[in-house]
Amino acid sequence: MPVDEAVPMLGRYANPGRSGNKVGSLDGLMPDIVTREAVVAIGERVADLAARRAPLSDLIDVSPLVDDQAARVTLRQQPLEAAIEEHLPYLRAVCFRPAARLRSTNRLVPVARMRTITPHSIVRLAAHSEDWAALRPDGVRPDRVLSPEREVEIDLYENRLAARLVDELSRYLAARAAQIRGIESMFSGIQRYIDDIAGRHWKSGLRLWSLVGELFDRQDWQELARLRLAEVERLRTAVMALRSSPVWVGVNRRAALGGALRSTNLLAGEDRYRHVAELWRQLVTLHGADQSANALMKQAEGWVAGFAGFCWVLVVRAFDELGAVPEIPVRVGEAVTYSIGETTMTLRPRAGSGVLLLEKDSVPVMRIVALPHALSASGNADTVSTELDALVAAAPDMPTLVLYPGTQEERQQLPEGVRLRTYESPGTPAPQHRNSMLWPMPVSPMEIDSVIRLARTVRWLVEQPRLTSYPYKVSCSAALADELVVKWDWLVRVPDGVAVIRIPAANERAAAETLVSANRHETARFRGLGSNVAEMQTLWQGIERAIADTLDLTRCPRCGSSSTRPERALEPRGDSGFRATCGDCDAAWESRPCASCLRTYPVLATSGPTIEFPDGDRIDRRYGIDLLVAPCATRERIFICPWCARCGNEMAASNCVRCTTTAVAP
Repeated sequence: MPVDEAVPMLGRYANPGRSGNKVGSLDGLMPDIVTREAVVAIGERVADLAARRAPLSDLIDVSPLVDDQAARVTLRQQPLEAAIEEHLPYLRAVCFRPAARLRSTNRLVPVARMRTITPHSIVRLAAHSEDWAALRPDGVRPDRVLSPEREVEIDLYENRLAARLVDELSRYLAARAAQIRGIESMFSGIQRYIDDIAGRHWKSGLRLWSLVGELFDRQDWQELARLRLAEVERLRTAVMALRSSPVWVGVNRRAALGGALRSTNLLAGEDRYRHVAELWRQLVTLHGADQSANALMKQAEGWVAGFAGFCWVLVVRAFDELGAVPEIPVRVGEAVTYSIGETTMTLRPRAGSGVLLLEKDSVPVMRIVALPHALSASGNADTVSTELDALVAAAPDMPTLVLYPGTQEERQQLPEGVRLRTYESPGTPAPQHRNSMLWPMPVSPMEIDSVIRLARTVRWLVEQPRLTSYPYKVSCSAALADELVVKWDWLVRVPDGVAVIRIPAANERAAAETLVSANRHETARFRGLGSNVAEMQTLWQGIERAIADTLDLTRCPRCGSSSTRPERALEPRGDSGFRATCGDCDAAWESRPCASCLRTYPVLATSGPTIEFPDGDRIDRRYGIDLLVAPCATRERIFICPWCARCGNEMAASNCVRCTTTAVAP
């Protein structure tokens, strides 16, 4: 499938000219420069591994985060910041004490204030009788006349240059502060992840833990980020203070200035303006890269390819985080089949498309699309909602997870209802999510949680079918089904047969097998009866398979260990549900029916205080990969149905932040 057919919006990047985009506007669709550079670098490394057909282990070793060298460059003082430090006093002097010139103008004034009569005064008076005080036989007595005056004008080219510098430097320093906060947040996330893993007593995520641990221990990154951010914020405050100056208020800031600096007497001969001119040259140098159509097209193509490679690394890392093991050694670019517990999943990359296909037991279950479009970068709720509406309108024909570049800082600026829509997963949909098979998920090379949230999605694909298929059913005749359920309480009657609701003891299992065998009869021609041996064998094989599947429910979805006393670990509950516990990691999991849509969903029980507002970022921080569906914001042990997106507490209470602020019609 071509990249722009997977999701229509992809065409805006894959073929900017053909899709009607202005090439010069592509930069507005991309994230910040640090994210772009990190993603492109990761993508180039992935492309090199694919070209060399390197082992898959080499792809797993590619870091999905900004590396220490890039972080060091970002936290270093940039040339433009040094130039701002040097030239800011002169820019301030120009803004508050600008050069000006006298301009002649004609003003309509009362006769008493008139100084000089000019030809313009006579022409105006003759044409406008409303300016007359009285009409006399020998002429008119004027009331108001045009009088030439001189006024001070500061709207000069040089002052427009200074005002434009204030705007451009404000934007630059705001972007720099966001970059540094992103780096700081990344290392805070790494520290949180390390603390979380270190507190576990089961093995999980050791490869990623080792990788980020090495990165984190090399330098005191958080202190460096804090100091650099303080310097940038100080400069930004000083520049923003110039917005109250006479120059910024009094000139036309929208006038076209061009990139090339004009040579004027003020810029060349006046000391303050020479510094302003030098600061402008530094700014132009920073943005002086080739901005031709071809250059922008190559930049866009590099970004698209880099983001596809970056998403590939994230997905491979997610499988590794869950402890998935490739069944056979493969090379980068080939389909890889993983074993996760008793489940096999195949990751099938589609070369050059930005699409990864996930298959479970050879059946496609999800498509992962790399969408290189910064959906939430605008920070405007209406714009983001429009982007999301256009994305959802794609209406895919199979479950589709859309990965797009986005940061937590961008999402936290949005209203709560829009924020929930910017980050969804199959297990944690937004309230507006109704029967859609598309979930947008933000990823970033500055967020360790990008791997975590993808691993949680893979866990959902693995565990949801296993935990929601309970009770496991076996077809048989109505008479035999009635006989079986009367004798054995671990079997219940269901339409067309029986279902196993608990794990039988060895003697119960043997007695049931004896009963099934006793119902067999061989062919007896003289009695006119046929043989049901094959039917009874199929029945018992089905019962054994259902027992094995029920036994597998006691395998912990968090640490993967199996219970030594499975008959005690599994507790049948009413409404075709169950609850199980793990003796190794103390996890508890169960299946629950939704009161709204009546479908069953799996729950990995949580402990501790509830989240005030369960958006995706808070779920990442609080639960990591140890979650299947989102919890309620107000009550413990109440969860949100992943199928209809209804909270179990929605109909009983009106104080749920999630439900009351984002309520929609069913």
